[in-house]
Amino acid sequence: MLKSPASYEAPYGLIEINPDGTIQKTNNEGSKLLFSENSDSNYLFHRIVNNEIKTKLHECFMGKLNEFVVTIETQPHFFLFHRTFKGEKLDKIHIFIFNMNQLQSLHEHNNWNTHLLSSIGEMAAGIAHEVRNPLTAVKGFLQLMEQSYNQEYSQIAQSELDRAIQTLNDLMSVSKPEFFQEQPSTFNLCSEIESILLLFQNQLYNIQLIKKFDHDSAIITGRKDQIKKALFNLIKNALEAMSQGGALIIEQFEDTQGVHLSITDTGIGIPKDKLRLLGTPFFTLKQDGKGMGLAQVFNAIQGNNGKIHVTSESGQGTTFFLTFNKAQHSNSPIGGHMMINSVQSKTELAQFLRDNLDFYTKEWIQYLQKNKSYLTSYMKEHRMLEEYERDGNPIIKVVTENILELKTEEIMEHAKERGGQSARSDFPIHLSLELFQSARGIIWNAIKVFYLESNYSLSMEEYFALERYVNDIIDLYIDSHTAYYVKYKDELLKIHRETVDELSVPIIPIAEKVCILPVVGNVDTYRAKKIREKTLQRVKELKAEQLIIDISGVPFIDTSVVNHLFKIVKGIRLLGCNTILTGISPDIADTMIELGIEIDNELKTRSDLQQALEDIQQFNVGR
Repeated sequence: MLKSPASYEAPYGLIEINPDGTIQKTNNEGSKLLFSENSDSNYLFHRIVNNEIKTKLHECFMGKLNEFVVTIETQPHFFLFHRTFKGEKLDKIHIFIFNMNQLQSLHEHNNWNTHLLSSIGEMAAGIAHEVRNPLTAVKGFLQLMEQSYNQEYSQIAQSELDRAIQTLNDLMSVSKPEFFQEQPSTFNLCSEIESILLLFQNQLYNIQLIKKFDHDSAIITGRKDQIKKALFNLIKNALEAMSQGGALIIEQFEDTQGVHLSITDTGIGIPKDKLRLLGTPFFTLKQDGKGMGLAQVFNAIQGNNGKIHVTSESGQGTTFFLTFNKAQHSNSPIGGHMMINSVQSKTELAQFLRDNLDFYTKEWIQYLQKNKSYLTSYMKEHRMLEEYERDGNPIIKVVTENILELKTEEIMEHAKERGGQSARSDFPIHLSLELFQSARGIIWNAIKVFYLESNYSLSMEEYFALERYVNDIIDLYIDSHTAYYVKYKDELLKIHRETVDELSVPIIPIAEKVCILPVVGNVDTYRAKKIREKTLQRVKELKAEQLIIDISGVPFIDTSVVNHLFKIVKGIRLLGCNTILTGISPDIADTMIELGIEIDNELKTRSDLQQALEDIQQFNVGR
């Protein structure tokens, strides 16, 4: 692989690849995010470790996507797939990878370094204040004890030292992880909020409490005690900000991004220039506060893979927005007991499909013979029926081999082989798609039988997850097969067209430095352009001084083609070659008149090829 130049170093991942998927260049960030160190391959899909990224990039190559988001090591990353063309031909593909959290941070903090230094300065001042005060007291009492021992002095000094130690312990709890970490668990967020609110019953007598829980059964994953303590602190701060009364509004809802919670008060608010300092140790707006509560809140939420965002207006109130990851849980079982072990279920499903491959292949062929006899006729003609009876249905096989782990590269390789084979044998692509879709139905019949006959059952969530997964495997195979089929046909068409182009411009030398170009058949813009390119090249190679272009075999030429024709004449003239045009029909002459094309000394015209040859013969004799 080519090493990335200095210009490729950037705070985002960048990979440059050729249209065939080979890696041309990459920067360090791109390599670190995507590539395995265990592979020396220069092919993109051989190097990528993450199967989800492989699948999404494959969809980009298929033209189904241009951007997508994938989580890498708990961080959401935005992928941008950009194609660069030269003329009408795809030249390069660039993949840009951005860490969305970093982008958001850059957007929200344009003067990040200034804010960071300011925060560090204020935190240092807070540490100095909170630790210096008790140590000063200890020093004073120790000096008094030198003069006369007093037990009260000793107790006060002990208390002040405990205060300093507690301050440092609070700082340590925010700045580094605990030695003993509570184990993550799943719990109902709304139930925990209700239990916390019960602790504040005495403070709620002059507060209007508004709760709006859209999904009160939402389950999240995290360290329960840490999150409860953080929620306790947020509600406590909200109530303290409304000493004269107000409204506490707690809202919760769930979407595909997670479980969302907002805690809003109508209290004194926070000045905009202080918002950026929230969560910084020792920053507080309370007269007797230490500034450790919110620091621990931020640490707890972010340490449990959550997100926290604050908005506030002075005199109007403050809102804390929290987002938590949803827990994968099962409810609403369908028929029978809930699935205990989905991995075990998938393992047995894969084995079931493997053991019954021949049976369901025969069932599929019987279905085709009964309902789509025209397909089986085509399959017999292309000897595909015998192959399927011997090796099994390829769609059932690919699902069986990928049900436990998605192997994108292997699916694409298999689809490439089958797609190229179908293209070479001229098996119609629309019939291949019919075969694939009919096989999809057989697979789901097999999956249905497995769950009816086994001890496993699926919850609604598990069923739809399995449905998406299996259909994604099938769609990946179908898309790859279609893409490679079309690619083979396009390459074949390109080769044929290049051959036709070569044969359609026969520059024939008929005498020394004299050539003839007979143009036969219909001429469209593409062909006219190719004729021009080939003619100029051959005239230069042959060092021709006279070229006869005979268009008597062209039945019709439109206006754009006539323009190309006269561009050929001008180009030939620049090469020092004179042109004689023969075989102009009345229709072509009429088109030339409509275009205002005038015949000058650069171009001679003759009625037919014989007359042009006689003129050239007389010219040579005269010389």
